[in-house]
Amino acid sequence: MLFLCIVLAALLSAFAQGRPASPYIVDEIILTTGIGTGKQPNGAVPIRREIRDLQQNYPDTWNLYLLGLQSFQMVDQKDPLSFYQIAGIHGVPYVPWANAQGIPGKRTGYCPHQNVMFFGWHRAYLALYEQQLYKHVLNISQQFPEPLCERYATAADQFRIPYWDWAVENATVPDAILQPTVRVTGTDGQEQEIENPLHHFRFHPTFSSDFDGQWLRMNTTLRWPTSDLSTAESQNNVVVEQFRAYAQGMHDGIGNGFAAASSMNAWSYSWLEHQHGTVHYVIGGMRNRETSAGPQKTDGHMWPLEYSAFEPAFMLHHCNVDRLFDLWMQAHPDQFIEEDDIGYTGSFAIADRTVVDANTPLSPFWKTSNTFWTSGDVRDSTVFGYAYPETQHWNFASDELFRASVNASIAELYTPKVINHMWPGNAESSGGDMKHLVTDNSFTDWTIQTSALRSSLPNVFVVQFSFDGETSSDAVENVGTWNVLMPMGMKMPKASKDKAVGSVNLTPSLVDRIAAGKLADLDPKSVVPYLTKRLSWKVYSGDGTIVPSTQLQGLNVTVASTRVLMPADANTPLDASGKKTLYPDVTVGKSGGTKI
Repeated sequence: MLFLCIVLAALLSAFAQGRPASPYIVDEIILTTGIGTGKQPNGAVPIRREIRDLQQNYPDTWNLYLLGLQSFQMVDQKDPLSFYQIAGIHGVPYVPWANAQGIPGKRTGYCPHQNVMFFGWHRAYLALYEQQLYKHVLNISQQFPEPLCERYATAADQFRIPYWDWAVENATVPDAILQPTVRVTGTDGQEQEIENPLHHFRFHPTFSSDFDGQWLRMNTTLRWPTSDLSTAESQNNVVVEQFRAYAQGMHDGIGNGFAAASSMNAWSYSWLEHQHGTVHYVIGGMRNRETSAGPQKTDGHMWPLEYSAFEPAFMLHHCNVDRLFDLWMQAHPDQFIEEDDIGYTGSFAIADRTVVDANTPLSPFWKTSNTFWTSGDVRDSTVFGYAYPETQHWNFASDELFRASVNASIAELYTPKVINHMWPGNAESSGGDMKHLVTDNSFTDWTIQTSALRSSLPNVFVVQFSFDGETSSDAVENVGTWNVLMPMGMKMPKASKDKAVGSVNLTPSLVDRIAAGKLADLDPKSVVPYLTKRLSWKVYSGDGTIVPSTQLQGLNVTVASTRVLMPADANTPLDASGKKTLYPDVTVGKSGGTKI
């Protein structure tokens, strides 16, 4: 055991020798490599696990994760390899990192959103974060006394960052991110209480050159803050409340996206990215929105993209986004991102109106001393030394068996609950007899198709869809949201014809209406008049104020239906990628409705 600890100490020394002698790296290349430990000859790599799985079943790795993250967050903020500066790559302070030069005067971070670079860029970003966090994990694993040293050395070898699956059925906010302090086993082998590095990041200090306004006054990252003053506190009870309100919609939306998206571009644009935006909202909080505590006074760090990466939950969230991308790609191995003009959604390093594809550089993530990684380079997660529980391809004798397993996982985890109620074999046992909704082994699936001229709406906006009550005293039922997140300071020319697009699934809400006796079935003869009378929406800007109906000329809300075949095998995901029938009369004449 002592020999093993000595060997690992030598490995740590080798890591340290890769750093320059000066206290900070200045104008030097920093390679993004991921973590190289734990790889096996058969292609097996360590697994990124769901946060509760890691906490409950891998306690030594969990302990190292917390101690390592605490150490990472304490690194001098002037160091390019600090938590602070790596978080700052995403948004503020809009300066070059690791000598990856940006576009002069561009007031946005390196992160791309609302374009096809979203997947590859964030995958490389997570890999950089993971490799730097791992160095702290490895360092701490060496500091335990015998016999703990060997235990923690083994845990460090398998360490990978966890994800939070916010899209699974009955998802909840992990308790581990809600508590301000946490108990750990320290390097002296004794239990101790520390500030929870998953609850907040404490700035040390806030830099006036990097932040402004309320963000300069806040000493830690905050969620649904009580004010915009230095005394503000997080309201994690509101995080839980808001997540409960949106969790089912996110689950159903991701499930419908797996069924409906026929290309990776569509999966990203129309389904995954706007659900991703909902998580930013429920964790951070948006000013002027109503909560159980009253109107929200100000934004939390997770909401504006400029500040979101400083929030510790950001990486848990984006690790799951990366996993959902991976599941879609493994289920569609012949599909990948397609060439696209990004319009005016450029970033610090990618100019507006650039045509991008799988070979576009992912700045600032250096692959070599003179080349950046590309989306094509990072298509396989094992290039960065990790996989997910559902993507362990080395356990299967053929690609076909592996793909069948991935599809079974998608069907099990993300098929909307109401669809399970409609399956002939288990309808009565799973919450109500919905067999009459299925004819010829298929049912009618209903969605809202959304598009918006970016120049006509704020950079950040939320469309909240509802079913109005039958009388004025009835409560309005929220049935879905469409979130478009972009940097607040991004400039969009008024003449721009760029559009944002999205989809919101209505079928689960309609089935709820059927169960309540307020709708007969999913047939157009029943649904179209119901939606014409009941479907409404409000549009909120990024500051929580309502966009006046007179300013919604660039919004286009259209209802569509698709016949979806119920597969004979419940382990097969639904396929909703067939021809859509549009019903313009449902929304025509409504502000932001179908334009004829």
